[in-house]
Amino acid sequence: MALQDALAGARELVPDVVFEDQVLIQRKTGTTTDPDTLQVVDVFTTVYEGPCKIAPLGAGRDAAYGEGEVVLHRYRLKIPWSAATPVLPEDRATMTAAPDAWVVGRAMEVVDVDYKSTAVTRKLIIEDRA
Repeated sequence: MALQDALAGARELVPDVVFEDQVLIQRKTGTTTDPDTLQVVDVFTTVYEGPCKIAPLGAGRDAAYGEGEVVLHRYRLKIPWSAATPVLPEDRATMTAAPDAWVVGRAMEVVDVDYKSTAVTRKLIIEDRA
């Protein structure tokens, strides 16, 4: 039995067993003008929507942002191996459901994607810049 065949069963089971959160991942595709406010707003398309698992990657770090200081927090976001469209850095991940209500509605930026041929989940590094 090939290694990839052995991993196939595990890849199918993981979302049902460990993913208790939900996420919406979107990619900026351009801009448009809001007809009501006449402001230019970003336009997004959905890359992935479904189950996930989010976990912190350690303590936040201070960073300069504009004219002020912010604390950036990084998280590891796992999504199913079967996610059809590749997620890329700069995509936006918004938590839509989670046991921890504080994370729901948070829009975070994908800053890195882990690639591994023997993985059973897709692992993304996201950053909360709010």
